[in-house]
Amino acid sequence: MKKKVLGMLLTGVMVFSLMGCGSAPAAETSAPAEETEDAAEEAPAAEESAGEASAAEGEAPYIIWVNPLVGSAVFTSADNGITAASEDFGFKLKIIGPSVLDDTQMYEAVQSAIVEQPDLIVTTPYNYSAIQGLYTDAQEKNIPIINISSDSEEAGRVSFIGTDNTAYGKLAADYVNEKMEGEANVLIMMANLDTSNQLEQKTAFEEKCAAEYPGIKVVLTDEDNGDSATALQRFEDNLKAHPEIDTIFCLESIGGVAAANAVEELGMEGQITILAIDDNEDTLQYIRDGRIWGTMAQNFYKMGYTAGEFASKYLKGETVDSIVDSGTILITEENIDSYTDEFYK
Repeated sequence: MKKKVLGMLLTGVMVFSLMGCGSAPAAETSAPAEETEDAAEEAPAAEESAGEASAAEGEAPYIIWVNPLVGSAVFTSADNGITAASEDFGFKLKIIGPSVLDDTQMYEAVQSAIVEQPDLIVTTPYNYSAIQGLYTDAQEKNIPIINISSDSEEAGRVSFIGTDNTAYGKLAADYVNEKMEGEANVLIMMANLDTSNQLEQKTAFEEKCAAEYPGIKVVLTDEDNGDSATALQRFEDNLKAHPEIDTIFCLESIGGVAAANAVEELGMEGQITILAIDDNEDTLQYIRDGRIWGTMAQNFYKMGYTAGEFASKYLKGETVDSIVDSGTILITEENIDSYTDEFYK
């Protein structure tokens, strides 16, 4: 199964930011959240296995995965993981969700899942406050929820599988301090300033630096809505306005490549150290090319697979862990060709 898992991990397309997570401007979207053709294309096995609105007695459990950003690289890995789990553990699976990161569409997608009355919902509450009422609604209808990537109140869900955001931020501070030999002026780029998991990572990074690495200074924090064009412009503007910046720390997936492109546009190659997030194809290629120093990968395949495994076990009455850290690894040119053996085993 390891070979199959690894092969599926490397099929992700596009770049995502969330949580690492990314977003597109809400103004660009108007269609209601619904099951999309993209979801069917990215996870055909999931669509083929989707069955009745709920599992009748004696039938396989019916689980809906509400993907917050269908088609993104990292959540395509989560699609692949939960699809593999549906095959291994024998449950019916349906994947729905918006193709852009938008609170309204995400609300509508989760609401749609609840209406179908599945046996369990898996989702990512990247802005929990926007969908908090739906967790209450699901509880009232006896529909348990498992979170991946971003978490909600513990009482309202079965389990959370994802990155330990505090540990992530502290590790990033360690990596930057070591790379920059204790002196750095940092620009932090987020998808949105209120994206909960990224805010936790940013806070942990700043607190670790303040406590142990006084030479690592955060010059400013900005947001790019997870949009490549916006990110490129923000990086260029910030680097022009703050020539003291020598380090960029990205908390969403398109940021690393956008930062490297901005550095090239400004003729600043070799002057800026870039720490990206996630192991999408473009970021890895930029590391190979020497344009990005490193990236901190999150294991979205494991998030999806473990969520499916836990869903199956929970519905059988088994106890599952409330929190699972899916892991993080620093990827640089030194381990870029070997990290999958360590990280995805």
